[in-house]
Amino acid sequence: MINAQSNRAQSFQGYGSDFIKRAGHSPDAYVQMAMQLAICRLFGEQVGTYEATQVRPFLHGRTETTRTVSTESAGFIKSMGPRPMKDHADPEKRKQKIQQLRDATAAHARYSGKAGQACGVDRHFFALSNLVEEGENAPTLLSDPVFVRSKTWRTSTSHLTHPNLTNWGFGQVVPDGVGIGYSIHPHSCVFNVTALADTMWTLQLSDLLEEALLEMKDLIDHDMADTSELPQ
Repeated sequence: MINAQSNRAQSFQGYGSDFIKRAGHSPDAYVQMAMQLAICRLFGEQVGTYEATQVRPFLHGRTETTRTVSTESAGFIKSMGPRPMKDHADPEKRKQKIQQLRDATAAHARYSGKAGQACGVDRHFFALSNLVEEGENAPTLLSDPVFVRSKTWRTSTSHLTHPNLTNWGFGQVVPDGVGIGYSIHPHSCVFNVTALADTMWTLQLSDLLEEALLEMKDLIDHDMADTSELPQ
């Protein structure tokens, strides 16, 4: 089982939460968009992406799902393209990408906030599916291909930032997927990427994560180069 798995750590030292917050984004939402960009470039499309969100305000509360793929994230990913484009100096294209990034991170933060209030959809549907008794016909929704695809987590993620946690991670939850544990620090971001070894995805995705984070910073740097508000 150990030999069948591949694991790679990406210790990105380019920047971290300090820069992201000064640029006006939620660090978690921003890093999730970087992961979406990297994943799309790996798989050729956005795929079902799970982020664990705590529901600690509730007695015995555990988690709800924050779904990273959204209309807004799709718009941002499409504008960034399947490979880096050297068009950040073009004011019109740059402004469009910046706005789409803002829309995507804002949408993600809203969904994450709702999920933290137990207003997500996944635990609700899971509970309903468990109410189907043996011999009963399940609602057709539960076997609908789009519904099944929407909860097939080819990318499973969890934000695991903790000052004393240095060795962490988890495996992919489907054979053709990846697991990404990540932590966001003031000046760095660390990812622990896992997949089946024969896919050879961990090295590729590690490189694509670095590429995405650098490309997004370059976009922001160009946008703020003529102001005194340039994040460091």
